[in-house]
Amino acid sequence: MGLVMAYAYIIWLSCFVALPFVALWLFFGHTLCRHTKTIALAPLGALVFSVPWDIISVREHIWDFRTPFIMGVWLFGLPVEEYLFIILVTLLFATICALLWKRFGHPL
Repeated sequence: MGLVMAYAYIIWLSCFVALPFVALWLFFGHTLCRHTKTIALAPLGALVFSVPWDIISVREHIWDFRTPFIMGVWLFGLPVEEYLFIILVTLLFATICALLWKRFGHPL
């Protein structure tokens, strides 16, 4: 049980973010290939804006990351899982947006 607790955040990310992202690319890769550059660059913008406010929020005790649920590897005041969360969620939503644009988008 302790090992599962230490990886709870990673397990959650894998099931609910990484798995849907991979599934979308497996099923719609031919459509998404046209947007690869945009999807790949989207996490950079998310990191630029999200990391500073996450660091401030942790320092100000607005929220925290408890060691029973994370691996305990920290980078610049945040657990590695938080960086993965920002990157993976952004990739997932950029992928969904690209698919929605393909289905419903109209050129201006």
